[in-house]
Amino acid sequence: MKMKYHVLIDEEKLQNRIKELAMEIKNYYRGEEVVFCCVLKGAAFFTIDLMKNYEGDCLLDFIRVSSYEGENSTGKISLKIPLKEENIKNKNIVIVEDIIDTGRTFDYLVNYIKEMNPKSIKTCVLLDKPSRRVIPFKTDYVGFEIEDYFVIGYGLDYDQKYRNLPYIACVDTNN
Repeated sequence: MKMKYHVLIDEEKLQNRIKELAMEIKNYYRGEEVVFCCVLKGAAFFTIDLMKNYEGDCLLDFIRVSSYEGENSTGKISLKIPLKEENIKNKNIVIVEDIIDTGRTFDYLVNYIKEMNPKSIKTCVLLDKPSRRVIPFKTDYVGFEIEDYFVIGYGLDYDQKYRNLPYIACVDTNN
């Protein structure tokens, strides 16, 4: 059965906001080198487009953590692909994530990266679901704040599918 969904944030609106975020980050760091730390797999599309619009020196690194099974957060964070300390130490780190809901993953990531002694840590998220927060966490750069919808597209998935949609879609739960 094909999943039913509707477009929540179209491609043009997504790309315009990503350009604005890249400029905000550039203005904050004022010419200093930045390491964009992409949280796989969901933030891959967002990170690449953010970097394409970033007008400054930047590097790319990847980390992979997991806390979801299907539509549900398990509440436990497991590290699948770690970072190397030499890529983090004394560097300006921008953790790039697709979505923040409970706050557990970002809390885990910030504490994990702090152990590697970066020069600075900032957080950047495409979608923020503040109504789902379990751990108080304020993200430095937010693309869009959304209601408690289950969303797919632009890197976000349902059982590893639908990541390739060029927009953010809201799953119709009444199908």
